[in-house]
Amino acid sequence: MNAITYTPQSGAPDSGQSSYTNRLVGVWRLVAYTDEHETGGDIQPFGPNPQGFLIYTADGFVSAQLMKPGRPEFHSADWHHGTPHEYQESGSGYIAYCGAYEVDEEKATVTHIPSVSLLPNLIHGRQPRSIGLQGDRLVLRAAGTPVAGGLKVTSRLEWKRIVANVAPST
Repeated sequence: MNAITYTPQSGAPDSGQSSYTNRLVGVWRLVAYTDEHETGGDIQPFGPNPQGFLIYTADGFVSAQLMKPGRPEFHSADWHHGTPHEYQESGSGYIAYCGAYEVDEEKATVTHIPSVSLLPNLIHGRQPRSIGLQGDRLVLRAAGTPVAGGLKVTSRLEWKRIVANVAPST
């Protein structure tokens, strides 16, 4: 089993500092998820109302959970005995990983380095995202991901900060 290590970031968030590292720390709710294709024809892979959470801790840990609402339930109450089709439907509408993150203040990027992931291909890989932060809104862009046909897509994820003691909207 591989040891999980995290790259310590600066201390707890300080509202007096404007660094990306400090401003990212917290819990974010997914507002929009769009795949922007280089030839146009943008799509929303999880529909117009995706659901998800992104959590950054001050000590360098990130957790991302995103899903397409309305995925069908398994017919069996024992989820260990789902059909291949049920697993495919469930997994194709879900993104999940957690691990370390690093911030490059000069380039305005955050790199996620998953140690656990629904998609094994992401484990221990580097997932860079450009950062756009304005008030309680965070936009992350993962650029240049190849898709079928050799085209590239930029995933644009918009998040809204969750304020302490306020339940997320459904």
